[in-house]
Amino acid sequence: MSHVKEVKLLLDKHKFVQFSANWCPDCQYVNRVWNRYDVQEKVKVFEIGNMSKDEQESWRISFQEVTGSRNLPSIFVNGELWATETEIHKFEDSNELETEFKQIGLLK
Repeated sequence: MSHVKEVKLLLDKHKFVQFSANWCPDCQYVNRVWNRYDVQEKVKVFEIGNMSKDEQESWRISFQEVTGSRNLPSIFVNGELWATETEIHKFEDSNELETEFKQIGLLK
């Protein structure tokens, strides 16, 4: 079953969206980053971890159709892919994470 409409609505409705699964270590890492910066309430985390494997795959295919990414986690800002855990690690390692968060409006 395609979820393309739902993905589009989700991305239109929320400025910050994380495509995530609770079993995914990289997703857990990004969730800890949100908590550390106290921005978890600003990010809509779309969780597929408790769904059946078939349903998870269906959502991943739909996200890929709409955004080009099926990666977990994928972080979207204003409906566009902004980062995965790889970019978050790079921003952290270069001490640019807070600056990046300010640029996208996640922090003031």
